[in-house]
Amino acid sequence: MLSHSITAMALSTLLFVGGHFVLSHLLRKPLLFALGDNGFRGLYTVVAFIGLGWMIWAHKTAPYVALWGDPIWARHLLLAIMLVAVLLFILGATSPSPGVVGGEKVPMGYDRGLGIHAIVRHPGLWGFGLWAIGHFIANGDAATAILTGGIAILAFGGMIGIDARKREAFPEAYSGFMAHTSNIPFAALAAGKVRLDWSKIGVWRIALALLIYFVLLFTHQWFIGLSALPL
Repeated sequence: MLSHSITAMALSTLLFVGGHFVLSHLLRKPLLFALGDNGFRGLYTVVAFIGLGWMIWAHKTAPYVALWGDPIWARHLLLAIMLVAVLLFILGATSPSPGVVGGEKVPMGYDRGLGIHAIVRHPGLWGFGLWAIGHFIANGDAATAILTGGIAILAFGGMIGIDARKREAFPEAYSGFMAHTSNIPFAALAAGKVRLDWSKIGVWRIALALLIYFVLLFTHQWFIGLSALPL
């Protein structure tokens, strides 16, 4: 039955991930012309929610097909990966950036240094990507491998896509952001393109990320049905 199969997992992931890339790049301009900004955003949201909902349901109902299992060392590793992932996601979500929707012309003050963006250009997407990699390693079944593999492709491929689209649409503002940052963590710092300004990261952002990390850690079993603690 398609709704209880690995095939459904693959098709739903293809819709979710492929829909993002097709709507964000291949069909973005013609759809914006035909539907306008609000219409396009509405279509994008509907496709994303349908894809995400189907993908979650397909994973929930898919048969367990073991690939490499869930070794205890991988669950310990996942704890460390998720700490970095949550930090990156929260720091990225709470820090102004030309890389987010509507933030293309945010003044960054490169001469004074940057916060989290001095470390990596798209911290939020890196957070999603690390979430996917960590869960891919720690959950070695076919359905989870497809789901997390798709999310990883979306996260890391999305960085390239966003850069290409925004550089074309906002050549002056976004080119400066690209010149001072990197999609490879710490590469811009190592090359001397930017300085790290800890004051722009802020203790409160780190504290918030740690709080969310421990909340997720100890409520994981309630929401997902599986403890995140490698006991």
